[in-house]
Amino acid sequence: EAGADLLVTIGGGSVTDGSKAVQLCLANDIRTPEALDAYRPESGTGGGLPPRCNPPSVRQITVPTTLSAGEFSAIAGVTDEGRRVKELFRHPQIIPRVVVLDSAITLHTPEWLWLSTGIRAVDHCEGICSGEANPYADAQALHGLALLSRGLPRVKADPADIEARLDCQIGAWLSMDPLAGGVPMGASHGIGYVLGALFDVPHGYTSCVMLPAVMRWNKPVNAERQALVAAAMGHAGDDAGAVLDAFIAGLGMPRSLADVKVRPEGFGRIAEGAMETPWVPRNPRPIDGPAQVREILELAA
Repeated sequence: EAGADLLVTIGGGSVTDGSKAVQLCLANDIRTPEALDAYRPESGTGGGLPPRCNPPSVRQITVPTTLSAGEFSAIAGVTDEGRRVKELFRHPQIIPRVVVLDSAITLHTPEWLWLSTGIRAVDHCEGICSGEANPYADAQALHGLALLSRGLPRVKADPADIEARLDCQIGAWLSMDPLAGGVPMGASHGIGYVLGALFDVPHGYTSCVMLPAVMRWNKPVNAERQALVAAAMGHAGDDAGAVLDAFIAGLGMPRSLADVKVRPEGFGRIAEGAMETPWVPRNPRPIDGPAQVREILELAA
């Protein structure tokens, strides 16, 4: 109705992904949640849209104020509030045409949100640990992880450190390269989607809570890959799960499901829902059913 020819967003991942979804809605005359249901991603496609979906005609410029890095992805995460599930809508043209990394504007971002979404960017190290990793994606992600591991504590110590904030932004950008190149995420992302949809756990907090536990559970099958993560964070030879846990603790972020008020009574629902996400079935250590998801949840309890 406004006749807009451009979408400009300033904010975090929810704002960015919401605008990606709006691009699809405008192109396909989707005006209600019920109409969007008809374009629900097809099962097993990791967010692939039905062939009848028109590409966006109104494009997006985004100025991110957090570190979740969704602006570098052609995926829009949308929560179906009726079904309490997070769905991924994937289209190559919904990725923003321009991303403006302005570290000064992030001075207004609440500390907990900046640091927790920074851990969400660190969580993209799941791509480094994937059995489908490749050397090009590794190079980008490992450098990004190194920038984040240095930059986040500097911002914690001095919130006005603009250079550290820019390092974090660049690190978050680089951390997305595996996913953008087709390397899947794993159980931390998959379980995180369910924690957000069912229990309203903030996006970044899900990574703070789940990533160390997933690393510990996966270690029997990818210890060599995890060693790359520890080294990139300045702790060569140490256990990556322990390094991440200590790093998260040092930033004052939550470290357990109890910290985010998720109780064991909900583990069954979480495990069932996680199996329906695109990432849990592609975890480097095979997850064949909800019982194994519960093992991870117990580690994070």
